[in-house]
Amino acid sequence: MYDTTMPPDLAHELADGFEGPEKRLEIYFQPKYNDPLGLRAKSRSEWQKLLDTASCTIISATSNKFLDSYVLSESSLFVYPYKIVLKTCGTTTLLFCLEMLSEYAQSCSTWIKYLIFSRKNYNFPDKQVYPHKNFESEVQYLDNIYPKGSHHALGPDTTNGDYQLVYFTKTNTHSDLTQSEATRLEYSPTVEIMMTHLDAEAMSNFYRNEKFVDSKTTTIKVGLADIFPHMQTDEFMFDPCGYSVNAISDANGSYFTVHVTPEPHCSYASFETNHPNFVESGLIEKVLKIFCPGRFSIVGSCIGAEVPSIPQKFEGFENKFRANNKFDNEFTYSLNLFHLEKLSSIIAG
Repeated sequence: MYDTTMPPDLAHELADGFEGPEKRLEIYFQPKYNDPLGLRAKSRSEWQKLLDTASCTIISATSNKFLDSYVLSESSLFVYPYKIVLKTCGTTTLLFCLEMLSEYAQSCSTWIKYLIFSRKNYNFPDKQVYPHKNFESEVQYLDNIYPKGSHHALGPDTTNGDYQLVYFTKTNTHSDLTQSEATRLEYSPTVEIMMTHLDAEAMSNFYRNEKFVDSKTTTIKVGLADIFPHMQTDEFMFDPCGYSVNAISDANGSYFTVHVTPEPHCSYASFETNHPNFVESGLIEKVLKIFCPGRFSIVGSCIGAEVPSIPQKFEGFENKFRANNKFDNEFTYSLNLFHLEKLSSIIAG
């Protein structure tokens, strides 16, 4: 059974302020018709070996016919046959996993076709280690591997305010895609909600205190189990605080993932999903009601299609910034970024 007590390095981070905002990799591989497993052929121990390079640990795993889901000591990993999404928070070294990931792809007779690295601005940038000390260092590290990548900083104030950093690259390896393969590359758009200045009462649900029963009960109590009721959830509550959940759909292979850092001086929560009906079903408001943020950003991204239309108005909030960027003319990576802030209580940056 996994030890719920945080390792000494994480406990030290927690005492000073934990870095909740995640570093995120979304990587697409060239599909193979004669290999339906693709990267899913890799075992849990092999993924742990890769995650060792990023300084994080697998806590638990769930699977269905579409994908494998791993809850990590710092965030999440989702593995489809020819796509992975890896998010790590704290002072993890996410980009160090790329060399081994390329080796894994080669062993499965495939290769990386598209790679997106993104993150919100850090709360405690001085605590990060190479290559994540700053975006310039991250870009340089990626450019050394992928010389033709492009990158952008998006936000109203990329010096002192909230902003989003994005790096995108694709390989130039030519392949003759049939129609079905081309369709397969058009994955569902992803929507991320990144929330800060969270309500203290809402955050009290994410501590191992006298009210805590178990992690599953927390998922149900706060309303996360009602977002997509038929998804299989895998959750974990850290000691003394902090919460993660991965959920996967047996019906369509979509997922959602949530990570919460509840301490008032560094409160942060993220919600991410690629469920096709998330935006249209009005569930953004339901997520906001669970966490009660003072500020939040919504990012929509997609390769090969447009991102869904994100609502422009939320009651009690003001839209501070909007951007929609395309990073490539052939297969596009589109991004919508919004910074909103409560009109009734604007928090100084």
